[in-house]
Amino acid sequence: MTDSPASLTTSIPVDTRGIRDRRIPGLVIFSMIWMTMLVVLVVLQPVLPLPGPATPDYAAVRLTPLTDWVHPLGTDQLGRDILSRVISGAGVSLAVGVGSVLIALVLGTLIGTLAGYFGGGTDRALGWLIDILLAFPALIAMIAITTFLGPSLVTLIVALGVVSLPMVARVARSAARTYAQRDFVQAAKAMGTSEARIVTRDILPNIAITVLSFGITLVAIAIAAEGALSFLGLGVPPPQASWGGMMNEGRAQLRNAPWIVMIPAVVMCVTLLAINFIADWLGRGSDTRGSHV
Repeated sequence: MTDSPASLTTSIPVDTRGIRDRRIPGLVIFSMIWMTMLVVLVVLQPVLPLPGPATPDYAAVRLTPLTDWVHPLGTDQLGRDILSRVISGAGVSLAVGVGSVLIALVLGTLIGTLAGYFGGGTDRALGWLIDILLAFPALIAMIAITTFLGPSLVTLIVALGVVSLPMVARVARSAARTYAQRDFVQAAKAMGTSEARIVTRDILPNIAITVLSFGITLVAIAIAAEGALSFLGLGVPPPQASWGGMMNEGRAQLRNAPWIVMIPAVVMCVTLLAINFIADWLGRGSDTRGSHV
């Protein structure tokens, strides 16, 4: 007895791994919501019904969180609103993280792509430059730059961009070197296509996802580095609030008012985890696409 067409149709196995792989994990969704919320709060801070981040309230010094609707996250040793300062610090951290990584992405991708694509003497010279920059201690370099130029938001962005540049360059160099040997690139060369066109049309689009996913990870590193420099007093100068600066100012009050340090520390920790979750998800997505080529 032969099987009916219906039974034959239903007996064919269906591979749903690709469908499952396209689903966004819950942690990534939470991370996206968290980062979106931070950006919205930073943008809307001037119109939010909150005290100014640098405005003291000496009648509400070291106010415990959740005891006053005017200061829902409490106040610090000068009576400044913790919530307002955390939002202001988020603006500083995001500006430093995104700004410094943009500098590193533009310059590092250019250097790494040229080194990986052309090879030979160009690769050796630019690779030598990358190795020198990587060998120099990053923390010492950032401290030297901020000390020489003076603590400011622009100085932090430049310092972290310079420190992040060689890491981006190395990733771009490795990826560009791989694609430079692919058949479609060799075919473009054989057809007389210009080097500039090959780099911009064939190399850069293929390494973009790899470099961008690594760049998102660098945003988290830059935010952590900004917090460390601010904690050391080399970040943005007061009265501008930053997460590291809040922890530095509140460490003397850690026994009596631990929330002054703990709240910005927890917010920074969650933000770093969120960025890393998003970067890891994007990186795994690029690996998956690359495996099917």
